[in-house]
Amino acid sequence: MLIRKTLAVVLVISMVAALGGCATNGYYEPTRSAGAGALGGAATGAAIGSIIGAATGSPATGAWVGAATGGVAGLVGGYLYAEHQNRQRWNYIQAQQQYNYSPSQGNVVNVSEATVSPSSVRPGQQVNLSMVYTILGPQNNPTSVTLSREVRKDGQIVGQPYQTTVNNYPGTYTDQVGYVVPSNAAPGTYTVTNRVVSSLGTAERVSYFTVM
Repeated sequence: MLIRKTLAVVLVISMVAALGGCATNGYYEPTRSAGAGALGGAATGAAIGSIIGAATGSPATGAWVGAATGGVAGLVGGYLYAEHQNRQRWNYIQAQQQYNYSPSQGNVVNVSEATVSPSSVRPGQQVNLSMVYTILGPQNNPTSVTLSREVRKDGQIVGQPYQTTVNNYPGTYTDQVGYVVPSNAAPGTYTVTNRVVSSLGTAERVSYFTVM
């Protein structure tokens, strides 16, 4: 019984280390990512803990310990995540005027700007991924909008893709999220795909930054 419990503890520690390691690989999330990471970690930990509990003869205790451990792993990852900001630049009427839009045109989704600041960094530093996007439709009703970023080097994704969903009224918005460049990032040019997906349509624009 003692050996089985010891193996269970080792498994928990290994899983925490693995989860924490994933978070350091250039992952980025919205402001609430620390909490979301804790919840996600807890859910994962609970599942793992159930298995551990079965091995130790106490499934309920295993699930509780797993949830607590997973929550810690999520918070460790959350600590590395950067703030996400989504702010309205122009409301529905202002955006219509800026884009000379008429409701008869139907739905319009556009990413007009995509930038990275600073444009040159060293491994381990943070860059701000920004984009300006517009969603317009015949009616001024709120719609669910999914915002995502993918960072690639030589066609390969670096870190995990970022994604969050906001509920916006039609208009023009400035969206920004931080991205921590992995400490082992290779020198060269990195491509960022900035994407907007909604029931009104989809749009994307590419931006770049250099790792020195």
